[in-house]
Amino acid sequence: MATIVIVPGGYHGGWYFSPILDDLRAAGHGVHALTLTGLGGPADRAWPAINLDTHIDDVVSFIEAERLDDVVLCGHSYGGLVIAGASDRLPGRIRSLLFIDALVPRDGESVWTTWDPVQRDAFVRNSPDGIVTNPPPGVDARARPHPLACFMQPIRLGDAAYAVQDKAFVWCGGWNNGPFRRVHDRVVSEGDWIVHRVPFGHDVMNGGAEVIRDVILATAERRPDRWDIDLPFNAATP
Repeated sequence: MATIVIVPGGYHGGWYFSPILDDLRAAGHGVHALTLTGLGGPADRAWPAINLDTHIDDVVSFIEAERLDDVVLCGHSYGGLVIAGASDRLPGRIRSLLFIDALVPRDGESVWTTWDPVQRDAFVRNSPDGIVTNPPPGVDARARPHPLACFMQPIRLGDAAYAVQDKAFVWCGGWNNGPFRRVHDRVVSEGDWIVHRVPFGHDVMNGGAEVIRDVILATAERRPDRWDIDLPFNAATP
């Protein structure tokens, strides 16, 4: 069966995917939900400088240390940059990439360059020190401040980043005015993506966990399932 590695988005740890991990394992797959540097452990721990490269290193080091191959690498939100960077550094070891309402970066892009001005302003407004930015209101109490440098640093990608057997994208259309609609439109235009559309907000594990579980299973098992659920196009919140 498949080896699945899941990377959470900003402010979150591997715990975000805990509602579906047992089901994925019960289906016979090896499953690892990672917590990136600075987003786990004691809340008051003094971390060294952390940027996007740090988090890409986290994923690459884990896959190399565990000697994983033929990996189904999944990322949510900011985690899209992390899995793209890891795939670029691990040619031949990633079988499938699954972007769950995630950024699908081109070389030189960052969270900062792809977010709207209002969203960028929130990063600054929610930063107490210019080093981290606090989670937005309404997220899980376990969420942690996220290092700002991760959102600012441009990613560097070569030809290996998307040279995998399968590329899939999930658009959570409940946040219709968010940045991921533009990502959806771009991957559709590229034509070589498996695209799913689901009617949940960006915090997709809150209400959409079972669908995301099934999308991950379909990706891992290389089944042709597609989700194209009616979307609330007037929705405006994540």
